[in-house]
Amino acid sequence: MRGLSHAGLSTVLLERECLAVGLSTWRTSEQTFIASAADGQGISFNKSGTVLNSRPAGPLTTNKHSTRLLLQGAGVPVPRGRRFDQSNIAAATAYAEELGYPVVLKPLHGAQGHGVVTGISSTEDLEWAFQDVASSTYAHDDILVEEQIDGEAYRIIVVGDRAVSALISRRGAITGDGRHTVRQLVEQRQELRTQNPHLMSRPISIDERMRHLLERQDITLGTVLTEGRVVEFTYGSNTQMGGEPAQVLPEVHPSILEASVSAVQALPGLGFGGVDFLVPDISQPLSQQRAGICEVNSLPAIDSHEYPLYGAAMPVARDMVAASAQHNGLALGEHRDSVNLKVTIDAPTATWRYRRWLRTRARKMRLRCRLRTDDQGRLAAEVLGDAGHAAVWLALIQDNRHRIPVREVETVHA
Repeated sequence: MRGLSHAGLSTVLLERECLAVGLSTWRTSEQTFIASAADGQGISFNKSGTVLNSRPAGPLTTNKHSTRLLLQGAGVPVPRGRRFDQSNIAAATAYAEELGYPVVLKPLHGAQGHGVVTGISSTEDLEWAFQDVASSTYAHDDILVEEQIDGEAYRIIVVGDRAVSALISRRGAITGDGRHTVRQLVEQRQELRTQNPHLMSRPISIDERMRHLLERQDITLGTVLTEGRVVEFTYGSNTQMGGEPAQVLPEVHPSILEASVSAVQALPGLGFGGVDFLVPDISQPLSQQRAGICEVNSLPAIDSHEYPLYGAAMPVARDMVAASAQHNGLALGEHRDSVNLKVTIDAPTATWRYRRWLRTRARKMRLRCRLRTDDQGRLAAEVLGDAGHAAVWLALIQDNRHRIPVREVETVHA
């Protein structure tokens, strides 16, 4: 998967599962494909978007204030919060004092943890957080100020009426050893990320936000930490911001999973989603602790659940394909790890270097591949081997380093 853009990894996993159960695929872009059965029935995918979600459901989830109101109406636990214009810092400060510090600040339409500041414990911290958002891509967005719920952040994936995976995404943290500087310890965490398909394209950013957080802990990047001292280097736990995912589904109390399913069902038109749950103790029932859902995502990346940094992988893509096929009435074949495919590539400007690169990539993935030009000038390939490797190779046809434009890729079973 090295070389693929991270936005396409969920698409690769979904196409792998479609091919493994006998469906043919038709890729129209790096992130979009249609899978079809022999009778012509089909299902479409875009990133992790499926037929399980209606078109209006996605934009609804991007408005965190509206989402919170809907979840409140459904009786799902959420943090107390209020929406503010960026110019109204005085009102936000008064509300933060009413809630009681610490509080959390986030942009109304923020994504992937960008702009989120946790652990705000004073008026000065809140003013800094407002300024941080004002200098970001969310400079014209409204601001949410919410109570901070003690506990870890969990991303729970819901497909239909089931919670199929639960990741804890811990805030980026390092432990001192008395020898290495903070910068060196952070670089060690970065090296670990380069070996993980989900994290390899999500590097840790050593920036002003990190320096500000370190200063709050009375250290700098050049500080040598005493042995055993734990220091956080990210404000949030999102993997895009340096968080580290671990699979914990077997440990989650049923009441938390049930609330996650209820949260997805509370949003009209949503049949699949990622629920971000703040929970002090996942082994205990919700009735015995203060927990809350801070976000529901209609397009959660599923590759982190298939490739957690720690813990068991969960077959989320397989669950999604099965549920989508059932939704559209498609019959699926027996799951197979190996596939024999005929691939047609519509790339009018394909060069001999591009064709040689495709053959070389197939060989490195242990795929048997014959590539030729058909009578219509298109590339025609016969590919035999592991379904997962074949899906990556199909993605590389379009997401290629030669920047050859590819109109479409059609794949059928030989």
